[in-house]
Amino acid sequence: MALPILVKGKSELLSDIELQADINSSLNAIAQVQKAFGKYSIETPEIFNGNHRDFEHIKLVKDSELGSAFAFFIHRDEDGDRDKKWPKGKERQRNEIKGYQSSSETLKAKKSETHYIKWYLKIEKTFKITKAFCHFFQLKAVGSQNVEDPILTLSGVIERGKPQLQLQWWSADQSGRIFLADWEDCKDKWLICESLCHYAKDGSFKFSIRSVDGVLNIKKVQKLETWRKGFSFVRPKWGIYRSIAGVKQNMNSEDQILLNNILVKKI
Repeated sequence: MALPILVKGKSELLSDIELQADINSSLNAIAQVQKAFGKYSIETPEIFNGNHRDFEHIKLVKDSELGSAFAFFIHRDEDGDRDKKWPKGKERQRNEIKGYQSSSETLKAKKSETHYIKWYLKIEKTFKITKAFCHFFQLKAVGSQNVEDPILTLSGVIERGKPQLQLQWWSADQSGRIFLADWEDCKDKWLICESLCHYAKDGSFKFSIRSVDGVLNIKKVQKLETWRKGFSFVRPKWGIYRSIAGVKQNMNSEDQILLNNILVKKI
């Protein structure tokens, strides 16, 4: 349900944000994302100088279950992180879509607000993870301080020799990891992900992930400091953001995920 709110002196209708891939549309993948999230919602290698510009990193593809999907590609040896040059030992890659300053107010959670976010994720069966971070989803703040770390991520990582999908969280002075599922159980199937996050110093999150084949059905709830001094707003990010520092030899030359049916609302 849309609710009228006042933003910078103007009345805006606060509506749910939905992004559904449509392979039959005249718009390409990036244009479909921009229509829902805004012009500068794309952080894909080919739009940045000095990056891998001769490849379409977000594509529309056919899917036997959902009809269409957004395919996100990442390349071990060609792709970087926007136009940023990371120092040796901190190298990383990014192919993400996001909310940002000029996005709809629905995509930007403020203090005391609650964000509900739902999306479908399919991880390619050959996707390789490492001991370094690889995020498929982030809740990330924008502001003047305390914004370097995310609040919450959905990540693939090898921890203590065990490949897994996990939640990773950060507060002002602590961080932690929550095991969700063995990596092999997460690949080559649609995962329905839901995040409910209340933004406050004494905030909380609820996260669930279930597979359409019924194998996975996981729910996690935790109290967490989800709002820190210096935050202006928190926005979601989807795609692939990963470290390649010291682990490239364990990666595929190309990896891929699929995304679709993104829903964002304030409740």
